[in-house]
This record gives sequence, structure tokens and C-alpha cells, in this order.
Amino acid sequence: MNHKINRAEAPGIQLESEINYLQPERYLTGNGIPVFIMRNTASEAVKIDLMFDAGSKYDEKPVAGLTTEMLLAGTSEKSMAEINDQIDDFGGYFNASVSADHAYLSIYGLNECTVPLVQLIEDAIFNAVFPEGELERMKKERKEKLKVSLEKVSTLAQRQFQAALFAGSPYGRLNHPEDFAEITREHLLRFFENQFKRGLRKINWVGNPSEEEIKSFVTVFERWANEVPEQPLAEFQPSQEKIALEKKDAVQTGIRIGKLLFDRSHPDYHKMTVVNTLLGEYFGSRLMSNIREDKGYTYGIGSYLGENQSSGYFVIATEVGKEFLEDTLVQINLELERLRNEPVPQEELDLVRNYLLGQFLRGADGPFAMMELFSVAESKGLDYGFYQEALTTVLKITPVEIQSTAHQHLNSNEMLVVTAG
Repeated sequence: MNHKINRAEAPGIQLESEINYLQPERYLTGNGIPVFIMRNTASEAVKIDLMFDAGSKYDEKPVAGLTTEMLLAGTSEKSMAEINDQIDDFGGYFNASVSADHAYLSIYGLNECTVPLVQLIEDAIFNAVFPEGELERMKKERKEKLKVSLEKVSTLAQRQFQAALFAGSPYGRLNHPEDFAEITREHLLRFFENQFKRGLRKINWVGNPSEEEIKSFVTVFERWANEVPEQPLAEFQPSQEKIALEKKDAVQTGIRIGKLLFDRSHPDYHKMTVVNTLLGEYFGSRLMSNIREDKGYTYGIGSYLGENQSSGYFVIATEVGKEFLEDTLVQINLELERLRNEPVPQEELDLVRNYLLGQFLRGADGPFAMMELFSVAESKGLDYGFYQEALTTVLKITPVEIQSTAHQHLNSNEMLVVTAG
């Protein structure tokens, strides 16, 4: 029998009510640092992530970022160029990044070279000397990048929003160009000793190692410790005011609107994820449909749920032409109120449900994605049950529940509003 396909309609996404989540193997170094291994038998590709309690909140100056960037800048025996050449010889790649809470080091390679590649990088990091010349070059580079960034209304709005939302805590601190002049090599050495050598929180390994390779790998990290004291939750003094920063000659205005909310351990988190998706998380969201597609005020607008170790938060972000600022704020408020006061049409909910189910499928596709899911949950003291609850919520949430969640958590009178331009 022949069936005609209606190509004007997107096919529905079929998803079982459960996903088969894979549990990683767990090992410990001699100092009790957990090593999680997710088996990747489909390819030779390897990824290793090291998480350190070495985020920017541990120092008032931009020391964390500079220290993290200079970890492979050389030892007393090897130059930065020599280290990078040897990494290339193993077919490896190294990347480092830092957030407010943690520093993250990622090592990419192949199964056959994993242990010698890791030995090379571990030795280079543990014996890092942070050469004075390289530090001066990097300070100048970071300073100039920040100065250029501060010319953007998006940066100005985001920085002021961060400072006001997280006021009274390390999360609200901002870097300034003049801060770099005060940083010395001694700052980096001290931060490295206290936060990196004593702050290795966990290691995630996606690959297919033998038992012998696992033993060798674990031994590599025997001299690293996990001794950084648990930080108390930050206490915020958030603002709910309207802050307007003026920038001469700006043709656009950056907008940030939001509030402190809750992290993923809160019982309303999954419902709020659906609400946020409807509002601004995907291309067909209400904010995009109204302010980009209908009004043409911006190239893009979105909302998201953020999180740090102490709290979660909600943000709406965009940049619009200065002449559209006032109506953009009106339209954002209208969309918030519409979510709070009107049930979501079933057709729109079905579209968002399909989008989120597709995200679930992609987010659990393969060992690299599965490790990411595991690591995010594990960092919050959760397990895969968190994702099962999320899936169940997406499958069963009703328009009434969406309206109730929005009414409770998206009151525009409780929002911090920052504009810059």
C-alpha cells in the first residue's frame, strides 16, 4: 500500500518514556580523587576532562584566568613550543577554560597514545613555571581584549547585570583593564599551588582503556590532591531596579533582564525549563517570533536558565536598535505576562515538546554526550534520575502547569533590568 507523505508537516518524534543511561566505571587515585570512565567502543577517540576548584571566585584579581591559560607555558626543562610539539606528535590536543567556580582542562587524543599523552601534559602542568616574559605578553593581550570588549553594548549590559544580580558575592566581581598591571608571577604561582595542586576535584575519561592502562593513568595523578575546603553558599544582595548605562555614539542598546531563581535541585526546575523554552530558548520561541520575526527589532533574542554553585538564575538577553528600546521592553513584558495569564495552546506545547524530546535524544547520543550528562548531574550530587524526571515532565506537563509555573516565577516586577547603549 502506498502512503502519501505530507511534506508540509514535520514528522513527530517518537521517544520511549525512558532512556538507557550508561553508568561510568569509577576508580580512585591514591589521594581519593574520583576517575570516571565511560567506555567508547565505537571509535578510537578519547577525551579526558579534569575539573579543579580554581575558578575566578577564589581570587579578587583576574588571576584564575591567567593561571589557567599559562599551564602549558613551559617548565624549567621544556619551553611552551617543545611541549606543544610533543602533544602534536601524539596526535593530541589540549584546551583550558575557567568559570567562576572551576577551571577545566580537556585532553583529546587516541586510545593508543592516551597514557603517554597524559603523562606528558600532567608533567608539564605540575612543573609549570609561568615564565615572566609570557606572563607580560598575556597580561597585555588580555587587557587589550577586555578594552575592546568594553566597547560593545552587549558586554556593558552583561557586566552590569552580573554585578547587580550577584551583588555582595564573588560572582558579582568584575575585571577591569587596570587590574592586569597588579598581577605578578608570584600571584600565579600561589594560586596554582593552592587551587590546582590541592584542588583536583574529579577526572572524566571517555575512551576504551585496558586495566593496565587504567592503573598507569591513576598513578599519573598520585601527587595531586583534593583539599580545597568546601565553600559556603554565597549570599547575594540582588537588585530589582532598572539600570540604564549610556554609551555615546552607540547605535544599539544591550538589554539584560532577569532574576535569581533556583538550581536544578529545585522541584520546579524541569517545569521552568519548559516555560523558558516556550519563552526564548529556541528559534521558534515567543520572544523570537515577536521581537525578531514580527517587529524586526533584533537579529536575535533569547532567554536561558543559568547556574553556579550557589544559585540558579534566569536571563533574557538581546541587542536592539536604540530607537526600538522602549517598545522592546514593552513587548518582553507582554510575553512574560501572556505566559503568566494565558494557557499555552496545545499546538504550541506539542511543538516545544517535540523540540525538547529531540534535545534529549541528541544529549544522550553516544558516550561523549552520556559523560556530559553524568558529570553535570554528579557535580550537583544528583544521578541519572534527574534526567528521567526531566523527560517525564516534558512528556506529561500540561498548559495549566506551565501557566502556574510562569505565574509563580516570572513576575516582571521582580526582575532586574539593565540597558546599555
